[in-house]
Amino acid sequence: MTADAVRKPLWIKITGYGFATVLFASAAIGGLAWYRQGDMNEKALYSKAESDLNVIQTDMAAIQRSASALALAFAGEPDIAGYIRANDRQHLLDKFSTNIKAVAQLGGLQNITVADAQGNVIVRAHAPEKFGDNYLARRKTVASSISTGRVAAGIEPGRTGIGIYAVAPVLVNGTVVGVVDVGTELSNAYFSPLADRLGAEISVNVLSEGKMVNQSSTEGGGALLDAGAIQAAFDGKSVFEPATLDGRDMLIKAVPFTSFSGDKIGVFEIGTDTTEIAAAARSALWTMLGVTLLTSIIALTAFFLFAKSLGNAIGRLTSTMGRLAAGDLNATIEGENRPDETGAMARAVQVFKDNALKTKELERQADEQRNMTEEQRRQNAEEARIRAEQMAEATNGLATGLKHLSSGDLTFQLDRQFAPDFESLRADFNATVSQLRGTLGSVAQATNSIDSGSREVSQSADDLSKRTEQQAASLEETAAALDQITANVSNSSKRAEEARSVAIQANESARQSGNVVANAVQAMGRIEESSGQISNIIGVIDDIAFQTNLLALNAGVEAARAGEAGKGFAVVAQEVRELAQRSASAAKEIKDLIGKSSIEVASGVRLVSETGASLRAIEAHIVTINQHMDSIATSSREQSVGLSEVNTAVNQMDQVTQQNAAMVEEANAAGATLATEASRLRELISQFQLGQVSSTANHSAGPRQTAAVMAASPRSTPAPSPARGMVGKIAKAFTGRGSGAAAVATDNWEEF
Repeated sequence: MTADAVRKPLWIKITGYGFATVLFASAAIGGLAWYRQGDMNEKALYSKAESDLNVIQTDMAAIQRSASALALAFAGEPDIAGYIRANDRQHLLDKFSTNIKAVAQLGGLQNITVADAQGNVIVRAHAPEKFGDNYLARRKTVASSISTGRVAAGIEPGRTGIGIYAVAPVLVNGTVVGVVDVGTELSNAYFSPLADRLGAEISVNVLSEGKMVNQSSTEGGGALLDAGAIQAAFDGKSVFEPATLDGRDMLIKAVPFTSFSGDKIGVFEIGTDTTEIAAAARSALWTMLGVTLLTSIIALTAFFLFAKSLGNAIGRLTSTMGRLAAGDLNATIEGENRPDETGAMARAVQVFKDNALKTKELERQADEQRNMTEEQRRQNAEEARIRAEQMAEATNGLATGLKHLSSGDLTFQLDRQFAPDFESLRADFNATVSQLRGTLGSVAQATNSIDSGSREVSQSADDLSKRTEQQAASLEETAAALDQITANVSNSSKRAEEARSVAIQANESARQSGNVVANAVQAMGRIEESSGQISNIIGVIDDIAFQTNLLALNAGVEAARAGEAGKGFAVVAQEVRELAQRSASAAKEIKDLIGKSSIEVASGVRLVSETGASLRAIEAHIVTINQHMDSIATSSREQSVGLSEVNTAVNQMDQVTQQNAAMVEEANAAGATLATEASRLRELISQFQLGQVSSTANHSAGPRQTAAVMAASPRSTPAPSPARGMVGKIAKAFTGRGSGAAAVATDNWEEF
């Protein structure tokens, strides 16, 4: 059976059925989606409007709670009640005017009013020039707070329009003495930030004199709906109307609102911007229609391709089966990987083809085995012979190299290349010989260096031994000089201690003299004070004499008036007058003498004060001298202790120098032994042929040049010791007797 025998292909039927099914499903889904999308768009618009209204109502409730909390906080402050009772307007202004800007910025509360218990406004912090009026009848929250003693909050008409207010009572022992009123007007200043945040428009209409009047609006200062719709909303009807404002699609919702007392006083209009939602809804509808149409086209194309593919696969499989049946085993079977019935059919046909191919392969292998010739076996034998010759060549080369290596010739290299399979052996042998030659060359160079170094060490040890002996002799002389210096410093320390004792005694005497002068100054001061008191007493006596003289004069006048009867009394008055005059003269003379004495006493006080100042200066100088003598004595003691330690250190250095001399002798012997061993090692290395090692001469010449430089260097000859110079300076500083011994020791001092 061939593909030409099929009169009506299967893919045509499948395509027809698929087209009908996709068209019906697309029409049903598109219609339902159009209806559901429209309904969802309408609900989204109403939900957005309700959400904006809820946000505004929530914000107003939050403002009311903030106003209540702030009013309670202000009313609870301890000094508010006193200011209200005293009608102290200035203090209330000072208290609230500084906070009203911060309150307005943070909480949106713009009005703060304080009134007494009768409703008389004491102060308005937001309008200081407006006060003294009574708003008890106009403001129900104020009347409720005063009557109940509790916080009252809600929407109320204010001085310039309706607003949200909270009133808290100010209580003293349970009695209301006043109220604090906090709130904000429902104006554009309050609604504009909300409208900007929501992307909406807000309008407030208030009932005034029987008609609705727009109080505030974020849309050009006017209402969003017509008067009929606003009145319908005020009457309690549901108003939810679309509108177009400034080219934007809006959905206006109007709701009435009541005051604190429950009276209906106005209508809120909230315009929700539905431009984006409506545009998105229209875009979503057209997108859905386009997607539905595109899906239908794709589905129809897929059905067509699937049906065509299935028909072609079945047709190709039918054709392949016909070729296999005719004996054509080269035919390609397609569709084996398909998971459907067509794939199962293709895999079954493949099994038939594989079995036929295996049978044909077995027949071919049998023919090839019979046709194998003698030529193949001869080629295998020739390859084995060539490999044996290559292996023999590599073995002979390695044997030659090992012979040279055993004879000590490390310059030999295998230059002739081996077969590729054995070339790695030749490279490894050459690398090994090169590494061994380098190692033994380094050993030979190190042997030469050790030989030269050991000879130089031996020579240096001899020089060191001589210098150590000379240093030991110098240290003995230094120790003797330090003993003399230590004795001189000890004597200086004793003399400094004696001078310090004398200075302490002089300081004590000066301190006692200063105390005596201070006592004298105090005594002179008391004398001067007593002179002043005597002057005051003399003044009193002079006043008494003046009064007595005046009384005597009056008595004489009265006696003269008495005539003969008063003559005796006149004589007595005259005598009293003369006594008063003499008393006044004597008091004057005493006062003059006391004045002169005061001058002399002041001069004495000044002289004694100067004497005290001089004694204090002398005392300060003596104290300074005492401090210097104390420092000198301390330094002398420290120098004496330091020189004792230096003496001990020099004795220890003498002992260490003797030990160093013995160690130098041992080092000299060890250097000689090292030179002998180095010579033996050089003889052993000379048995190998290492070629020309250019660095050997350089390594051996280096230590010899170093030895020559050390021999000619100034450090190889004795030099004056810095320690010895220091000892000489110390000796010259404290005494002149040790200078001769120090000079002798300096001539023989040599540095280690």
